[in-house]
Amino acid sequence: MLIPPEISARLDDVHAVVVQGPPGIGRTSLLRQVAATADGSEVLTAEGVETETGLRFAALHRLLMPLADRIPSLPKRPAATLARMMAGDAPAGLPLGVAVLELLTRAARRQPVRCCVDDVHLVDDASRDVLAFVARRIASEPITMLFTMPDDRPPLPGLPSATLPGVDAVQFLAGTVPADVAAAIGRGCGGNPRAIEELTRTLSADQRDGRAPLPETLPLYGRVRREYDARLARLPVAARRLLLLVAADEQVDVRTLGRAAAAAGGDLSALAPAEAAGLVHEADGSMRFRFPLLRGAVYHAASDDDRRAAHRLLADVLAGEPAGADLRAEARRHLRRAWHLAALTPPPPDGPTAAGRTKADVGNGGGSADGERGAVAEELTRAAEVVRGNGDHAAASEAVERAAELTANPDDKAEHLLAAARDAWLAGRPHRAGVLLARLRPPHPEAALLGFRDLLRGEIALRTGTPTAAQELLLAAADRLGEPHRTAAMIALIHASEVDFVSGDERRYLRTLHRVIALRRGDESGAAELMFEFCTGMAATFERRHADAVAPLRRVLELSTQHHDPTLLSWAALTACILGQEDTALGLSVRARASAQVRGEIAALPRTFELSTYAQLWLGRHAGATSTADEGLALARSLGQPGSASFQLASLALLAVPRGDEPTCVVRARAAIAEADDRGPGMSVAMAHWALGALDLTVGRTTEAMARLRVLVTASGRSHPLVRMMAAPHFVEAALRYGDRGAAATVGGHFDAWANATGSPAPMALAARCRALVASDPAVAEENYREAMRLHRLGRHEFERARTELLYAHELRRRRGAPAAREVLHDALDTFRQLEAEPWVRACQGELRATGEDVRPERAHRPDLTPQQLRIARFAAQGATNREIAAQLYLSVRTVDHHMRNIFVRLGVRSRVELVRRLS
Repeated sequence: MLIPPEISARLDDVHAVVVQGPPGIGRTSLLRQVAATADGSEVLTAEGVETETGLRFAALHRLLMPLADRIPSLPKRPAATLARMMAGDAPAGLPLGVAVLELLTRAARRQPVRCCVDDVHLVDDASRDVLAFVARRIASEPITMLFTMPDDRPPLPGLPSATLPGVDAVQFLAGTVPADVAAAIGRGCGGNPRAIEELTRTLSADQRDGRAPLPETLPLYGRVRREYDARLARLPVAARRLLLLVAADEQVDVRTLGRAAAAAGGDLSALAPAEAAGLVHEADGSMRFRFPLLRGAVYHAASDDDRRAAHRLLADVLAGEPAGADLRAEARRHLRRAWHLAALTPPPPDGPTAAGRTKADVGNGGGSADGERGAVAEELTRAAEVVRGNGDHAAASEAVERAAELTANPDDKAEHLLAAARDAWLAGRPHRAGVLLARLRPPHPEAALLGFRDLLRGEIALRTGTPTAAQELLLAAADRLGEPHRTAAMIALIHASEVDFVSGDERRYLRTLHRVIALRRGDESGAAELMFEFCTGMAATFERRHADAVAPLRRVLELSTQHHDPTLLSWAALTACILGQEDTALGLSVRARASAQVRGEIAALPRTFELSTYAQLWLGRHAGATSTADEGLALARSLGQPGSASFQLASLALLAVPRGDEPTCVVRARAAIAEADDRGPGMSVAMAHWALGALDLTVGRTTEAMARLRVLVTASGRSHPLVRMMAAPHFVEAALRYGDRGAAATVGGHFDAWANATGSPAPMALAARCRALVASDPAVAEENYREAMRLHRLGRHEFERARTELLYAHELRRRRGAPAAREVLHDALDTFRQLEAEPWVRACQGELRATGEDVRPERAHRPDLTPQQLRIARFAAQGATNREIAAQLYLSVRTVDHHMRNIFVRLGVRSRVELVRRLS
């Protein structure tokens, strides 16, 4: 396993840390990796062994054995103390701690020392006391001490602790199960690698393919399950009773749980041992299991009678609670009560049992009359509709699925299952949605319900599965929906066209767009009008009729002000990108993200992050784009959306180019290509190759840059139409350095036509720069350089403006002498320094030296903070709140919170007042 960034950062900040985590999370693997990567260091290891916990200094003896031959070289007293300890004559107290510290300090003078102690909770008390004593006293010495222990034990006193995070299940299981199945396994296992392995080994073929529900508990005889069962067995009876209430409903808030505990003659404080054991914790006002699959284990371990009693108690308590003023909370309370009533109601004869219910539950449940089932199903459906309107699609999905199980009518059952699947998809649970859709079998094959089913299946496959399969489903959905459901048919066709847009198949893309345009009638709704204008503008763009594309695309932007649907806003943001209006695109993508969050449409979020990253990249806001891409990548992987993950990886590769960060660029580009491998070549792959070509150009590998970029910008090359335009300015430079002025002029001319058609300053500035580069007349070149810089100022792309200034200054120095170039070079140098674009800083300094100016490197302003942390710290020092900083840098508030904590640690400050003083 790789060392998680959280742990690496912690080790950078302190010399000793206690790493904790649940069973199977990889504590031992972490220590092995730390030891394996300790090049040039003396590595000392020990581990707690249960049979040696009664042997004083057994672990310390094991740890110091590699240094035993150095003990005689110590001063007399520490040498004698350590010799006695190693011989088994165990002294205690301060002298031994001082002696061990002396030995490690002297060893560290030769080479850094890493001490790795696994399962320190099983280490004998005497060794643990000495190790903690030493760990609290290492300061400036090159000594690192890393201890591991489970999360149900208190950390060593006086030492910082860190929790080992889970793995990314999508990457961990890559190539073994589909991405959406891997994401669902990862959520159920809490990212625990051993649990993921144990669970995956037990899956059936249908479960692996996403056609059947995943297990609700871990394998009974798996190691992780045994360790958790042991923790459960150690709990008092009162705690186990309350855990069953939590297992019956994790969505009930803590106050309701407390009332239920009191009604049962207990108290919520009885859960304290379960919290201390790392089994449950409070989150979002509810009590949740730290290990999600533990919920099923607790629930199914209880008897049928105990489960029914738990549901009945919670239903009664929820019914007896007074109505509150918070409408959302009231809707949630009604839904939870209906859920528990449904758990007490058996399904129709021969119907499926509910998740979490056994056949014994069915036989012993409440009355079996159809009227009772119908009433409960109707109450669930009404409650689900309310919480759905509040954006809680996960709760609505569970409720409607249970309503389907209680419904005997096949048509109603099918509609309930489709609604439950749609809610599951919107809530970011594609695997659950797929399982529900697999159960959906309308009684009438010609029903429009099949069209809506295929539309949803196609949308899910588009984001999580194979694009070609998605396109087949979406086209079939459009055919089934037809004129009676024209808007839904349009949506299906636009989603189907996205497959060709991403893959770069222009012919098929245009064919599908024209199918949409043919559906236009006249009197359209606002949403339909936006979609028609979008398709009309995109068709003109891909037919190279750039002038004809501008009017309909601008109409899309006008219409977008009237809508809040995240999908429509995302299409509008893409439109703004096509028009070269990145500021507008960024604003629309942020609106789309906010709308998706408010509406609970989690599945739509990765697309909004893609568009935000793209816009910020083109605006030259590299720090903001990097943070957005990092956050979008993590989200896409957690939701099982590999296409979005591939796009963000390619963007991160591009963002590494201005910094000249070759390792990051290459690793990210290769990862983007690998992530998109089974989805076929597309925009992400083209962007990754563009990043590698731009990197070659940046570091001076002209031949390699020319070869890579030529494939991307020529119509016959395996590229993507948008990347063809975006990479054109890089190709013009590479071709001119290579000596192929004709190719540079041809590609520059194509780019010029597109840029001028958009009317946007940013692409027009790049087009003017390309014209200046290929111009043979010095006067024409200078005119175009000046025009490019004027447009750059309007477009506010600082990095590209500085690049243009550098190129212009080089031309000025060659044709008009050094004095004319210096002022332009200084402007460019200041910008590159501000953006930490080191290769371009060096290029500017080289040009300045060529003018005869003595250039000295600038001293770093704050070497103990990263560039991103320094920006955030400066905003904070000016009095900005975390939310204001997030808005300014286009980051999430959570990301800013994380950076602020690290800033305080790195600078050694405890308040914003101290931060101001430290930065002064």
